[in-house]
Amino acid sequence: MLLGLLVGLDRFAAAYAESRIAGEVQKQGFGARPDVTIDGFPFVTQVLNRHFPHARMTARNVREGPVTLSLVQGDVRDVRVDSGFAKGTLGRVDGTATIGFGELAKAADQPGVRFTADGPDKVKGDVDLGIGSGTVVWQVTKVGPDRIRVHPLSAEGFPLSDLDEDLDFTVPVGGLPLGLTFQSLSVTKKGVALHISGAHIAFG
Repeated sequence: MLLGLLVGLDRFAAAYAESRIAGEVQKQGFGARPDVTIDGFPFVTQVLNRHFPHARMTARNVREGPVTLSLVQGDVRDVRVDSGFAKGTLGRVDGTATIGFGELAKAADQPGVRFTADGPDKVKGDVDLGIGSGTVVWQVTKVGPDRIRVHPLSAEGFPLSDLDEDLDFTVPVGGLPLGLTFQSLSVTKKGVALHISGAHIAFG
C-alpha cells in the first residue's frame, strides 16, 4: 500500500510539472498547449531539483506564416525551471515540423493538386492546365536560412515549359515556435518534414 502511495505521488508530481511547463512553453509561439512528457523515475527528485534531463514535446496544427504545421515533435534535453515553474530554459531541442501535402498545395495556390511523396526530396502530383493534364515531379530543397523551394523537374502529359510559373514556388518558414531554427528537410509519406533545433531556449 505504501509503495502504491509513493508511485501515485510520483505520478502526481510528474503530471503537475508537465502541465506547468507545457503552459509556459505554449506562450512561445504555439497556438495551443503542447503535450509535454517528462521521462525518468522516480520523478519527485527531479521536481525537487527543478531539473529534468529528458522530455518530449508534441504540438499539432501550429500556424507558421502561410502554412499550418500539422505536427511539431521535439526531443528536449536539460530542462531547468525556477521554484514557481513560471520560468526556465530548455538546454537543447531537436525535432521535426511537418508541412502536410494539403498545406503545400495551398502555399502553391494550387488547391487542386494532390501532392504525394516521390523520394527523400521530391513530390509529385497531377496538374490540369485546362488544355491538358499530366503528372509533375517537383524537387523540394532548403533555400537560405528559412525558406523551402518547390521546383518542377519533369512532367508527363505536356512539355515542362508549358507549366505556369506559379508551380515553381517558395514557402517561408521563419519564426518557428521557441525560436527554433530550420536545419534541413526530407519528404515523408505525411508531408515535408523540417528538421529543427535550438539550444539554451528561455521560456516563461
